[in-house]
Amino acid sequence: MEPTLISRALSILFLSIPLAQAANLSDLVDRNWIEIDSPNFRVVTDQPENVARQMVVDLENLRYISNRVRGAQSLDGPPLTIVAMGRSSFATLELPQNMAGVFQLSRHGYAAIARIEDYATSAGTSDWSRAVILHEYHHFLMHYSPETTAYPRWYDEGMSEYWSSLVIQDGTAWFGHPVEGSHREDWLTDRTGRINLDTRWLFNTSKLSYDNSTRAGKVDMARFYACAKYAIHYFNSSPELRRQLAHYLRLHNIGLSEDQAVRIAFKKSYEELDVDMRRYVERRMMARGFSTGKDGLDLPQVQVKVTKLDRPGTYAVQADVVPRFAKRDAKVTRELIETNLKHHPADPKATILAVSLGIVDDGAQRLDALLKRYPKDAGLLATRAEGLGMAAAAMHDTGTPGWEAPLKEARSLARRAIAADPSNPLAYFTLAHVYKLAPDIGPVQEGIAGLDTLVIYEPTPGSLRALAHLYLRNKQLLEAVKSLRSAVAFDAAGKNPLDALLLENLELVADMASSATPDGKGLRYTTGDLYEGAVAGGKPDGKGKWVRPTGSYYEGDFVQGLPSGHGKLVSERGVAYEGDFTAGMARGRGRISFPAGGKMVSYEGGVEDAVPSGPGVLVTQEGRLEATFVQGEAHGDGVFVPIHAAPMRGTWRYGAYQWPVADKLAFFGGIDGEGRRHGMGWCRADASPRIDLCRYKEDRKVALDTEDD
Repeated sequence: MEPTLISRALSILFLSIPLAQAANLSDLVDRNWIEIDSPNFRVVTDQPENVARQMVVDLENLRYISNRVRGAQSLDGPPLTIVAMGRSSFATLELPQNMAGVFQLSRHGYAAIARIEDYATSAGTSDWSRAVILHEYHHFLMHYSPETTAYPRWYDEGMSEYWSSLVIQDGTAWFGHPVEGSHREDWLTDRTGRINLDTRWLFNTSKLSYDNSTRAGKVDMARFYACAKYAIHYFNSSPELRRQLAHYLRLHNIGLSEDQAVRIAFKKSYEELDVDMRRYVERRMMARGFSTGKDGLDLPQVQVKVTKLDRPGTYAVQADVVPRFAKRDAKVTRELIETNLKHHPADPKATILAVSLGIVDDGAQRLDALLKRYPKDAGLLATRAEGLGMAAAAMHDTGTPGWEAPLKEARSLARRAIAADPSNPLAYFTLAHVYKLAPDIGPVQEGIAGLDTLVIYEPTPGSLRALAHLYLRNKQLLEAVKSLRSAVAFDAAGKNPLDALLLENLELVADMASSATPDGKGLRYTTGDLYEGAVAGGKPDGKGKWVRPTGSYYEGDFVQGLPSGHGKLVSERGVAYEGDFTAGMARGRGRISFPAGGKMVSYEGGVEDAVPSGPGVLVTQEGRLEATFVQGEAHGDGVFVPIHAAPMRGTWRYGAYQWPVADKLAFFGGIDGEGRRHGMGWCRADASPRIDLCRYKEDRKVALDTEDD
C-alpha cells in the first residue's frame, strides 16, 4: 500500500548559525509586519521595508532570467507567499536550529518561509543570505513546471546552487562567481588538499540526511553541496557540455539507470569525469554573463505595493503558511490556528486550516455548515472532498463495507470545486485518488485529467503508475510509456522495480510498431533497436532476439511481430522476467528476478501485464510470501514466512497484512523479517468505526513522518 503523501517540501537549506529560542507566539506575531506584493510574489515580513523590497526584486529577476535562459518555463499561478523573518521570530517555529529556508509545493498549493536577517540590499552584492533564498526559490521554479521532470538530487541541488549565485553588475547578470560567506570551495578538497569531486558518489546519492548532529554528517552534507555546485559549474562552461547535461537529464527521465545515463550522455567513465572536472576547477573556472539591456534579457521594472498588516491580517497569513513547516504537534501551530479562528470565526479559510490540522473535533460538521453559506467556495468543497476520499480509502483498504458512497460524494464535490476554481490543486488531488481507488468510477479522461494535474504538485511513483494504467485503458500507449518513465525516474530509491519491468515491456511493444529495414541477420528499426532471428512478412516471427540501444532485450518466441509464447525480457535496470507472453505482453506464468540489493528478491507464479497476478510466491529480504496477487499486490489468504520467525497465516488486503487486534488496535500493514508490525498502514481502535493512517517500526507505533521504516 502506498501511503498518502502529507506534503512535499522541495528543499530545505541549513546554516550552522544557532538561533535564540523565543518565548512564545507573541514573539512571532507582536511585531510590525508588512506585506509587499509584486506580480509573482507576496512577501510578508517583520524586517525593514528596503530589505523586503530588494528580496522581491531579486526573486522577480531570477524568475525572469531562469525562464528565459534555462530553456524550461515554470507555470503561472497565484503569487507565491513567503513569510520572511528575522532570527528571533524564526526561532518561534521550533524548527531545526540551523535551518535557513524552505519552499513547499504540495496538494495544498505552495508557500515558503525564510530567515532573511542580514540580507543584502543590492542586486550587485554576493551575499550568503541572499543566495539561500534564491537557491530555495530556484528549486520551486524547476519543479513547478508543466513538464513532469525528475531531477537527480545532485542536479537539483547543483543547479539551484549555481543559479543562486546571481549578481547584476554593470548591465550584466552573472552566474558562477563564488558567494561571499558560503565557503563552498573549502569542501572540494580532501585531507591531502587534492580536489576530489567523486562523481560516482555524487551522481548516485539519491537521499540527503539533514542530521547535522555529528561532524561526519556535517562534512558529508557540505561536501555534497560543494561537489554538486561545481559539477554544474563545469557543465555550464561550454555549449557542448550544456548539451550533454540536457541529454543526461532526458535519459534519466526515460527511466535509465544512473550509470547508463552517465555513460551514454557524457561518453566518459566516472573516473574520466573526475579528472576533467578537477582540471576545470583548478585551471579555468568561468562565470556566465547575460546582458540585461534592451538587446539582451531586458529585465522588467518590478512594481511593488507595500501594506501594513494589522493583527488579524498577520494571524491569517501566519496561520496559512507556518503550519506547513512547523512540527504538526508544535505549540506554535495550535496557537496560530486557534487564534486565527477566533479572529475569523466565519471565514472559510480559517475553518479549513483548523479542520485540516485536526485542531477542531467537529470538522465535517463545520465544513458542511459553511458550505450551506458558501456553496461555491472551492476551498471548502475540495477540503470536504478530501476528507470523504480519505475515509473511502480507509474503508476500502481495510475491507469495511460501504466505501463506494463516500467515494462518489468525494468525486462530486471535487468536480464542483474544479468548476468553481480550475486551479485548485486539492480538488485534483481528490479526483485523482478517486480514480486510483476505483478506475471504473467514471470517464477515463476525467481520471487522466485529475492525475495529470496532481503529479505537478506531488509526482509520486504511485500516482504516475495509476496515470499510466488509465492511459492504457484509453488505448494511449505512448502516453502510458511516458508516465511509466516518470514513475521509474521518480523512484530514486528503487522501491518499485516492477514499474521498470512493465516499462520495458511497453517500450518493447511501442518500438516494434516502428518501421524496420532488413539487414543480414534480421531487422534494424528506426528507434535504433536490432532484431536477429526468423522473419515473416517483414516482421519477427519465430525464434529471435530483440535488443534496444539501452542494453535491455527480449529473447524468445515471436508471432506476427510481437512476443508470443515463451521468452525472456531483461530490463536495463536489472529486473528480468522469463515465462509466458501473449500479444506482446508478459502474461501467463513466469518468474521475475530483481536486482541485488533491493527489497524484492524473486517472484514465481501468475503474471498479468508484467506484474504478479494470481497464485504465486514472492521472496523478499524479510521472508517468503505465498498468496494470491492482484495487480502486483497480495490480496486474499496467504502464508508469510519471516526470515527470522515462525510462519504467519492470515489475510492480505491490497498488499497489507490484516493483523490480529493487539493493544486494542487493529493494524493493516507490513511485516518485517522478525514477524513484527512494520511500516505505514491503517489503524482502527477496537470496537471503533474510526480508521486512521499510522506507522509501525519494530512492533511499536511511531510518528507518521518517521523517515526510516
